[in-house]
Amino acid sequence: MSPAKSTRLSIAKQGLTDILERLSEMPPSARVRELRAKAMAFERVVRNWDRSPPSEEQRAAMMKCVIDLNVETMDEGRKVRNESGE
Repeated sequence: MSPAKSTRLSIAKQGLTDILERLSEMPPSARVRELRAKAMAFERVVRNWDRSPPSEEQRAAMMKCVIDLNVETMDEGRKVRNESGE
């Protein structure tokens, strides 16, 4: 695996770990469960990259998914904080 591919794999894994950690700190809700399910599905896909390396298009698509999910998670975190008066 080239250094660029390895870096992307590390970024995707770390991004998903961070997302799941932030979600675990939020109060349970349907939206949090939805975001957690998405993150866990992406995590399963990325985990399989060790055995079956993805194409450039697949890596790029997953990176976009992780970034988009990160934004959704941050938005939900802000919403939760605003609702709780923090």
